[in-house]
Amino acid sequence: MALTPETRLGHVDAFLAARGLTPDGLERLLSGRTGAARHFLLTSSPTHGLANATSDIDFIRIQTEPMAGARMATQLFEGPDHLESISFSEEEAEAAFADLRALADATPREAVRAHRGWDKRHELRRKYLERMVNGVSLDRTLPYLDHLPDLARLWKWSSLHTASEQVLFLSLAEAAGERRGRVGYAVNALLYLMDAVLSHHLDVYSNRKWFLLRWTRFRAREGSTPLVAVVDALRTPVSEALAGKDVGPLAPLFLDLLTEVHAVAGEGRTPTLTVTHADGLVRRRFLPGADMLLGASTAFLGQVPLPEGEIGFTGFDAPADLLRAARVGAVTLLPAA
Repeated sequence: MALTPETRLGHVDAFLAARGLTPDGLERLLSGRTGAARHFLLTSSPTHGLANATSDIDFIRIQTEPMAGARMATQLFEGPDHLESISFSEEEAEAAFADLRALADATPREAVRAHRGWDKRHELRRKYLERMVNGVSLDRTLPYLDHLPDLARLWKWSSLHTASEQVLFLSLAEAAGERRGRVGYAVNALLYLMDAVLSHHLDVYSNRKWFLLRWTRFRAREGSTPLVAVVDALRTPVSEALAGKDVGPLAPLFLDLLTEVHAVAGEGRTPTLTVTHADGLVRRRFLPGADMLLGASTAFLGQVPLPEGEIGFTGFDAPADLLRAARVGAVTLLPAA
């Protein structure tokens, strides 16, 4: 379940009280330094109840007048506190939310492309979009929280896809005989599967450093459901693998978990991936039995052709080649539909 508006306001009140700050005092400070605004939105960890004694105080300032051009945050220092404020216009906010609403029924493939390409098309960057939706105004309103369901769905499909990529890389690494690299892929897969479940439950936050703490809070709030138990069960073998213990293959466990998370959050879809080759790739013979793949970066491969189109998560003829190609950006992975 999403944090209620009352809970969010309670988090903000507790944070400001702990810092000896008041909404009125902050509004006077920000207005004097950055100009009057329609909203001063307190964002990030304080609104989620995750802030600590060293957390910065981040604001998004929404003004009624039009704005244009690149944006840079203003850094403010008031006593022991570091504040940051970045400004956008109401017109920019409305345009961004119109684009977000247009993705409400997007396919997973469309959602992932939109999420990854958002910053190229919007001055109001993706992380600020999330912060605006979750932001609490100094006038104690939450003016953009109604957009949370659309935001959560976009974030969910991005995290599900990133988890799918990481499970594929884990499978390829183990098939290629990698012992250490596979553990990094397992850690990433576990974190993004947690975030996908959290986003499915309308708990959305861009910063990956909070994934595990958010998951711990979610488990305490929702109880140990079968899915939560399965996710948590994988933390032990991953931790042991990080410590260098032989825990056996991890890929089959993660593929099962990926399928289970899709069963809950995947809207009736199963995990899928397609491979697309980057434009302009040139493959040349390097040595007997080895080729050089030239593009934006260079990869050295065997002579088995790289797969293209929809693929599975196991059963590759040359797993190390596909893994190398993905690492250097020679191939792109997207959901099948």
